[in-house]
Amino acid sequence: MTSPGAPTPLLPRRIRFAAAVCLVLAALTGFSALRETLELGHLGELRDEVSNLSRFSRDPDVLVAAHISEAQIAALEPMRESRSLVLGALSVACSFAFVAAGRLLRPGGLPLERMRRVLSVSAILAALLRTIDGAQWAVVARRIGPVMADHLSTLPAFQNPQAAAQLKAMLPGLAAAFAMGMTALIAGTFALIGQYFRSESVRQAITAQDGELAVEEED
Repeated sequence: MTSPGAPTPLLPRRIRFAAAVCLVLAALTGFSALRETLELGHLGELRDEVSNLSRFSRDPDVLVAAHISEAQIAALEPMRESRSLVLGALSVACSFAFVAAGRLLRPGGLPLERMRRVLSVSAILAALLRTIDGAQWAVVARRIGPVMADHLSTLPAFQNPQAAAQLKAMLPGLAAAFAMGMTALIAGTFALIGQYFRSESVRQAITAQDGELAVEEED
């Protein structure tokens, strides 16, 4: 018979590693989505604050940041409602993935099969929603790109008209490509984790773990 204070048997290392990656990724992505959802709810106030900075500040760095923020807000306003829904759903999916991953890492004597299913579904859903989020953000990045190019063209390295023209032509695409690259990285990781926890090998390992816990409870 296992004593009440005995540690719960651990899952295989590869499963614990995948759960830990999911735990961290879900926490970071979910917090970021929730923060932006709250910001979208106050977009009008943010626009007024940025407008005041543009009018009254004389600091060049502050003015650059204000102009970039104005372009970002202008790009976000048409998609405000749809983006709020996507980000809200993404934060919920990440919260389920976070809880399920944490329970797999520290089962506390509870069955894990249900948590495996929750984790796989929520991770795949998070991948889908993060892809939509990334597509929306790529549009925003493309709108911000020309504003950034205008300010960068004032630097000594871009005083040449040809260099400035190349910068203005390339930067919007580069900004959008960076946004899409981050989307591929994050959404792809969520998708891989979701598929991994749907695999037969993981299901069998967790079923065996649940069997050991059931035997211990009977003893």
